[in-house]
Amino acid sequence: MKIELISVFDLMVGFGWLIILMIFFWIVRLINVEKPHFKLFYPAMLFKLGFGLLFALTYTLVLKGGDTTAYWEGAVKLNHLFWDSPEAYFREMIQIPSSETIRNYFNQRTGYPPSWIYREPESFFVSKIVSLFTFVTFNSYLAMSLLSAAIVGFTSWKLYELVKDFTFCKHWILAGATLFIPTVAFWSSGVSKDTFVLAAFQTIVYIVFSLLLKKKQFNLKYFLLLFISIFFLYKMRDFMLIAIAVPLATVMMSRIIKNMKSNPLVLWTFRILFTTAAIGLTLIYLQTLGNQLAENAYLEELAVVQQDFAQNKLYTGPKYDLGITDYSPIGILGAVPISIFTAFYRPFLWEASSAFLLLSALEGIFMMALTYGFFFRSGRIKKHFQFIKSKEFLIFALLFSLILGFFAGFTSGLFNVLIRFKAPFMSLIVIFLASRQPKIIKQSVGGDTQR
Repeated sequence: MKIELISVFDLMVGFGWLIILMIFFWIVRLINVEKPHFKLFYPAMLFKLGFGLLFALTYTLVLKGGDTTAYWEGAVKLNHLFWDSPEAYFREMIQIPSSETIRNYFNQRTGYPPSWIYREPESFFVSKIVSLFTFVTFNSYLAMSLLSAAIVGFTSWKLYELVKDFTFCKHWILAGATLFIPTVAFWSSGVSKDTFVLAAFQTIVYIVFSLLLKKKQFNLKYFLLLFISIFFLYKMRDFMLIAIAVPLATVMMSRIIKNMKSNPLVLWTFRILFTTAAIGLTLIYLQTLGNQLAENAYLEELAVVQQDFAQNKLYTGPKYDLGITDYSPIGILGAVPISIFTAFYRPFLWEASSAFLLLSALEGIFMMALTYGFFFRSGRIKKHFQFIKSKEFLIFALLFSLILGFFAGFTSGLFNVLIRFKAPFMSLIVIFLASRQPKIIKQSVGGDTQR
């Protein structure tokens, strides 16, 4: 049963959903017209929709398929399975897929999902998510692409609402970093794992820091959103939970330490115990990682990513090699700087062999300019770091970017994969590098609250 990627019906449904979403966004804008920052809402949503549509058309008309269309095709087959047997559909939704289970419920009437997506539980989980929307998109790939863009558009907007009142960064940078980064919008607005990973991550950050910084009340809605977001990350890209948990733990420890300043003995005892525990857990993790790599049993997530992109022409492009041969804990630690540098600043201009990579290379130049400004235009750098230590969001932003940057740079191997992997930290590292002490910033727009 072959599925046509772009049919007349698909175009009609996609156009219908585009009109619905544009009207809906405009209504939201009108409802909040008295809020000055909402003047960016409609442009931000159109930005996401535009790149989501561009992503879909690139895969269907230029690349003639890939991982995104495979996720969608798997979702359509699940939709067919529901109409064939609702009970089988729900059983498949909770079943862990493998090459042995594909014929348990799928049959000739429903068709079979792409085997290279199905046999990876992390990848087929995306098809399961998308299948929930197929009932309102009528199996239209374009419509689902627009809905995906709308979902991540809203989570990006909530992240912007979280940071818009920060006085340690110019407002145009806060808005640009959270809403208008082109590579993030392209790679994380269509039907892809990266879209749902980014949406889940932004939801977690928004809720946690709304509770910590804005003193919002924890309620059932926050609980459900946190649970769903954590579950999604666990199922799709579990190392993201490590990248989130470590900086959050550090933020909470910094709060505890502030409350201990009146008792130096307790403070230093706590610092020593915490540092010792952190070093010990890190060495244990690196030893486990080193053993896996030494036995050619690469990181599970790396294997999944390579499987995901192996079938896509776009991801057979330029590769990079960090030159790592020592996978012992010491060897992995030695690879941290080059991995992070690669994630933050590469590809370079001369490594960009396509329009997608050129766009990322230009963003890398912007990152270099921000880095230069951070170290050489901030006055006394020691005093600036003392200021950063007082801002919990900046602590989280730096640590998360470093940890995910290491994961992304160390495991990707392909520049196109690297760009997708680093999307969640792009907003945060831009805000961190652009941060200044409020007295040297003339805030153009936003609130008057220093966080």
